[in-house]
Parts: sequence; C-alpha cells; structure tokens
Amino acid sequence: MKESLSAAIAVSVAVILFLCAGVFSQEPVPVQPSVDGTWEASLAQAKVREQVFAVRLTLKNVSNRDIEPEIPFQDLHVTNIRDGKKYFPLKDSQGNFLAGPQARAWPGGVFRNKIQPGEVRTIWVDFPLPPDSANTVDLFVPGLLPFEGVKVSRSRG
Repeated sequence: MKESLSAAIAVSVAVILFLCAGVFSQEPVPVQPSVDGTWEASLAQAKVREQVFAVRLTLKNVSNRDIEPEIPFQDLHVTNIRDGKKYFPLKDSQGNFLAGPQARAWPGGVFRNKIQPGEVRTIWVDFPLPPDSANTVDLFVPGLLPFEGVKVSRSRG
C-alpha cells in the first residue's frame, strides 16, 4: 500500500511538472521605461500575421500622478539591423497608420490617453513584414527606450 501511494504521488508530481513546463519556460515579457520615468511599456505581442508584423504594447503609469502620454504613430518604427532599414507602420487608403487607439487622425494618427497611477492602456501597431533574413528587429517608440532584439517569429506551415 505504501509503495502504491508513493508511486501515485511520483506520477502526480511528474504530470504536474510536465503540464507546468510551458509556463516556466516562457521568456519574460520585455519592459522598457519611459525617458521621463512616469510610465513603462511591456511588449505584449510581436507576431507575424499573414504579411504583417503585428505589435501590441501595454502602457502602464508607474508614477503617483495622472499622465497623458502622446505617441505619434508616424514616429514608431522597427529597424532591421542586419540590412540597416527602418520600417514604419502600414497605412490605410486615407493615409492613417494601421495603429490605435487614435485620439486624432492628424498626422496619420496619434495615441493620447489619460492614464491614472497604476492603470494600463494597450496600443497596437501593424508594420510591414521585415525580410526573411531578419530574425530580430529593434522597436522604437517615442518617449521610451528601444526594445532591442525583438524576435520575428514566422510559422512555417
């Protein structure tokens, strides 16, 4: 009886460790502070979807007062260090960047939103797909330190 109980516990522990392996092996979410130290951004998503490099950032107010960051989407870009090229957000037929949420459309779209202490907001931006030779890119967002070495994961189907 004692041996079967020990075996059952060992199997249970092995199953739990196997199921949790994916959780423990995930890479940490990259976070960059703002240059003024009042907010930070987490790179919540950077994935290839069809022929688009889709990026989602979570902005968090880390200060003790309300802030209202302004991010002109025209100033965001990813850089492929390997070929030295910058890629700016894609645009729609009216010339607005495929990014949001947008507080105003001119010039091409701007994120501006009041964020209270501890609160978060999410922005999204679609970039052209860098060439196959680019395994990583650097993401530049006005007001933040750059996200360096962002993986460009392409699923081979």
